[in-house]
Amino acid sequence: MARPKKQINRRTDILDAAQNLFTINGFEKTTIDEIAKYSGIGKGSVYLDFKNKDEILLAVAERHVILLVEQLELQLKNARAPYLEFLKHIYQYHVITVFDMALSHTQNHIVLIHTSYQVKQKLSHLLERWLINIACILEKAEKNREIKYFDDYKKLASLIQISLQGFYPPYNIKYSTGCRTDLTKEELRSLLLADASTVIGIILSGLKNVNNKIKEYNNEAKID
Repeated sequence: MARPKKQINRRTDILDAAQNLFTINGFEKTTIDEIAKYSGIGKGSVYLDFKNKDEILLAVAERHVILLVEQLELQLKNARAPYLEFLKHIYQYHVITVFDMALSHTQNHIVLIHTSYQVKQKLSHLLERWLINIACILEKAEKNREIKYFDDYKKLASLIQISLQGFYPPYNIKYSTGCRTDLTKEELRSLLLADASTVIGIILSGLKNVNNKIKEYNNEAKID
């Protein structure tokens, strides 16, 4: 006898249900019972795939990162010069999308990806894929003579990511809806995007002579 469709797609059904419930009710208020009922399976079946609710949250976060990486890889296949402008749009979109999702206070998996060292470790293989794709864009930009040659583009991609951390959760007071009572959420969103775009532009423009600057710094260090 064929297994029911729900059983075949059990893990996906559980994650779909959990993500919807986390968004509607928040992580803390959602129970395993509710996830099971929402997904149309028995509570015991949930435990066949996940030990607890925290593990479900991690899986939801992982699925989100997989989607982001796959979207980036698809965009990369269709990317056209100028590549720095393409990369700028990638970062702008990512910054504002994370802000929109984090602002709801219910999509905990988005915040965890940026604030939990443990989650980052468990998703390191996916974050590595993200950096590799950014590195590929940077290399295309160099071959198109938009930036100077750099001997390690993945390292460069990592440095750019570190430089932009202030525009992701946990947010600086300047962009915090809990602290900035003088601005509406939409005004905060515009402020974050404007500031992020300025910094992204500065970083990417600096890549046009980054290697020269590094060499100058190294020479000065040797003299000292």
